[in-house]
Amino acid sequence: MNKNICKSALQRGGSVTPLIIPTEKTEGLGLMNPSILKIKNKIYVVMRWVGYSLYHSEFKQKHQSPYGPLVYLNPEDDITLTTRNFLCELDPKTLELKKHNLVDTSKLDVKPLWDFVGLEDARLVNWGGKVLLTGVRRDTTTNGQGRMEISEVKNNKEISRNRIEAPRETYCEKNWMPILDMPNHYVKWTSPTEIVKVNNTKTKSKTVKTIEQDVEFPRDIRGGSQVIKYKDYWVCVTHEVDLWFNEQNNKDCEYYHRFIVWDKDWKIVYHSEEFKFMDAQIEFTCGLHLEGDNFYLPFGYQDTTAFLLKLPCDMFEEMVGLKKANSKPKKIDVEGSSGLFYRFIDSPNIYNTNYDLGIYYFTNGQYSSALSFFLRTAEIEGTPENLVYESLLFVAKCISMLGRRDDTEIELWHNAIRYKPTRPEAYLFVSQYFEHRNNFSQSQTFARLGLEFKNNSEPISDALLYHHFYELEFQDAICDWNLGQGNDARKKFSKLYSSDYPLTQFYKDLILKNITDLGEVNHPCLPYEKSMAESLRYKFKNYKKIDKNYSQCYQDMFVLSMLDGKNNGEYLEIGSADPFYGNNTALLEELGWTGVSIDIDEGFVNKFREERKNKVELCDARKYDYSHLIGVIDYLQIDCDPASVTFDILTSIPFDKCDFKVITYEHDHYADPKSKYRELSRLFLNSKGYELVVRNIAPNDTACYEDWYIHPKYINPKIMEKMLDTSEDTKKASNYMLNENTYKVVGEITQEQLNKGLYIAD
Repeated sequence: MNKNICKSALQRGGSVTPLIIPTEKTEGLGLMNPSILKIKNKIYVVMRWVGYSLYHSEFKQKHQSPYGPLVYLNPEDDITLTTRNFLCELDPKTLELKKHNLVDTSKLDVKPLWDFVGLEDARLVNWGGKVLLTGVRRDTTTNGQGRMEISEVKNNKEISRNRIEAPRETYCEKNWMPILDMPNHYVKWTSPTEIVKVNNTKTKSKTVKTIEQDVEFPRDIRGGSQVIKYKDYWVCVTHEVDLWFNEQNNKDCEYYHRFIVWDKDWKIVYHSEEFKFMDAQIEFTCGLHLEGDNFYLPFGYQDTTAFLLKLPCDMFEEMVGLKKANSKPKKIDVEGSSGLFYRFIDSPNIYNTNYDLGIYYFTNGQYSSALSFFLRTAEIEGTPENLVYESLLFVAKCISMLGRRDDTEIELWHNAIRYKPTRPEAYLFVSQYFEHRNNFSQSQTFARLGLEFKNNSEPISDALLYHHFYELEFQDAICDWNLGQGNDARKKFSKLYSSDYPLTQFYKDLILKNITDLGEVNHPCLPYEKSMAESLRYKFKNYKKIDKNYSQCYQDMFVLSMLDGKNNGEYLEIGSADPFYGNNTALLEELGWTGVSIDIDEGFVNKFREERKNKVELCDARKYDYSHLIGVIDYLQIDCDPASVTFDILTSIPFDKCDFKVITYEHDHYADPKSKYRELSRLFLNSKGYELVVRNIAPNDTACYEDWYIHPKYINPKIMEKMLDTSEDTKKASNYMLNENTYKVVGEITQEQLNKGLYIAD
């Protein structure tokens, strides 16, 4: 038996070309069992596209699927085995596919009655000047009774569909081989040879010839390609099947092929030994075409991938016994444009080559094809353990990319964990799997398991998207947040961002977004009440009249301190948020101030309009027209997210036309550990004549987020001296604004406590 006629053909001057349709048309699913036909000087190929991805564990089958060595991995929300067909034109020079169009069957489709849906293993035929697809359909009855059909295709649309009744009652008829030069005739069976004629209008068939043959074969000879003329003979490619069940009662099988040669009277006069195309267990062809001195044989490989073999006629004649072999095999050129594929054909059981093919198909979005080659890599004897592990990761990744196969995907990730339980990578992918399905408990469990082995990683393909164990730490932080551990999540995100880990830009942006979005716990407000008055850093005019404030970190009290308790001032508040809780201008409004507040959140703006007197505008502060600002304004607040947006807003204000006496600026340094926007804002405001009174204000001892400025032209130097703090340390606002030697603040208050007046200060 020749286990690799593709290799033999290459050694005789033939060629093998992968038949690929772009993944945006195939969704990464398999292409298989092609047929071929020349019509009016153009060569066409019909490709079967299936909704499943075949998982076939070969060799010693160490890495079987959870369902056995050979399974059809259908979408788990649609277990029908669905087939559709692409009609493609073949480029005569490169023999690659072009103009690939999905055959539109919508006009004649009806609701399927069985689980195998569509026209399977269609052969291309041109009878009576019509382009026909003829294959088996099994979805028209409730028991899956299979019958051959003939469908006419015009302009890539199916315009007729006729079901062929068999000459006698049987359950399933398939793989009849159309005789191209005898319209409406098929070889229904090979040995003995049974030829049937179809009345296409009545969809009936009858046996017109039955020829007993003198040759015996070890298995049933089943149909395959079309039957074509070669010299004075009829020729086709047939297939044979070994089907068995292993000791776990799981299905497995192996296909073989054979050339059959009949004379004009349909006696088998020559035949080849059984052969394989490229030494896989599952291979199949529906096509045979003669072009000059070569046969074209398109074939499917592992029900996922398709190729076109150009086989010299001399080699065919030697294979079937028409002539004696007398040629010397040539060395296969593995360096040209087809080098990767030819390397594989030359030695199909080399792990590196299988892996490289897996990468090729994966990076081109052909995930069903990639799965086959990665699985072969994992199964080949002698593959290094790390590459076995990586290949198992890719197998699961392929299923993940195809989607809709959740149960299978998680089992395949577990395959990799079982193989290398002390490597961290698979734990990351399992953690991400559960996170995407909102199962954060499971997600965190696997993230933390992976972190136990974080230093055991080896370099693996970038295509797997594992870069560093920081990704497991990221998963842990995400899960903390979703499991109610907000403080832990914030700390972990901040630690990640300020770490020396080799963060990708994707993760930098993602971590920063989480830091910004999560902010501080419930935006805690540090409490102020009348009893604290004597502890104020500076006792401004009428300070004893202040019963309570609203700001998160005493910003309103800072403004009153710097302006010595001014009433009836004017403010511009950019990023107002809630009209009272954590708001920097609510107290000022109660003291007669006027001003404009801006916010992008419609909910906050509507609430502001209901509860406050002063004006509020709903808009993106980056798009607000600040050109009307002139003269002197008492107070400017800028508090938006993230830090980059706040800085963009700052630089859009016309500081050449207006001055602000006091500015509280939120630089969100806790979310920008590299200090970029804090430093940029300081440089900018300094250039406009503003002085920093206090830097790095925080609601606690760590999360510094604001700088507070004044314009020295408008501030009493004595007040400035009292309020100035030039240190770069993080300053909890209560420690800065209050004399900590005479007053100690206990705890933080919530919105509910603020509303009820239930916070306690000692």
